[in-house]
Amino acid sequence: MKKILYLFSIVLSTFLSAQKTPIKILPSGHIIAKATIEGKEGNFIFDTGGGINLFFDSFAKDIKPKSTYNFFTAYRATGERIDIPLYQNKEITFAGKKFTNISYSTFDMKLDGIDGLISLPMFKETDFIIHFDKQEITLTDFSKDKKSKSFDIQLTTHADKTIDISTYIMLNNQFKIQVLLDSGAGNNSFWLSDKLIKTLGMDAAKLEMMEKKSEFNENVVTKFYKGSVGSISNEFVTLKDPKVMFVEGLIYEGKTSINWLGKKIGISLKNKKIYILD
Repeated sequence: MKKILYLFSIVLSTFLSAQKTPIKILPSGHIIAKATIEGKEGNFIFDTGGGINLFFDSFAKDIKPKSTYNFFTAYRATGERIDIPLYQNKEITFAGKKFTNISYSTFDMKLDGIDGLISLPMFKETDFIIHFDKQEITLTDFSKDKKSKSFDIQLTTHADKTIDISTYIMLNNQFKIQVLLDSGAGNNSFWLSDKLIKTLGMDAAKLEMMEKKSEFNENVVTKFYKGSVGSISNEFVTLKDPKVMFVEGLIYEGKTSINWLGKKIGISLKNKKIYILD
């Protein structure tokens, strides 16, 4: 009996360790994780704001069909329209778990050491924890969790092909807005709609303005107004005087990174919650 229990403990330990994967956090705060796509391993930005898995052409050339008549029309946070081809992976392995029949797209982009983006749709039924200090992602199940601190998130989906997550925050302890939560933005990124400049009683003429060309289409130029607000907060975290960007044409009330929420956070699309674990 003891031998059986010992063997079971080894199997269980192996299984649990297989549900973790190390990540690399760049100085910018971007999360880099490994995944195996149709047997081909790559390095991907773990992007909760990406909506859909996106693989760069240099990586995807070995795994995608020669052509597809399916396509998807997406809109970036700045309102820029992007028409992209649509494919489907038979199998993706991430943190030791296999995910099947996952939609993805491709794009001709080059970033040193990066093969694309891994986004949320494949985690519809799989909860996960991001541990920033330990630099690892753990797959888990929060279905029976009743003790951890948590707050609600809202899901935006399109025809079961994309998933984005949002939540409500307070500006200056006065204005409640809904923001997209975007790990792909790096650390300490706070974008607010330029419509909120007036709401906050600020003068756009006194803010530092800059223009930025799109990485996807250099003919698309967006104006950014650099400033700060008194505070950004939710029920667990308050940031004093954070620097923000008011973004021309932003399609959300706001968009923020996720690192400010905690050093260790869990995300459950099933439960529509983020858990504050540290």
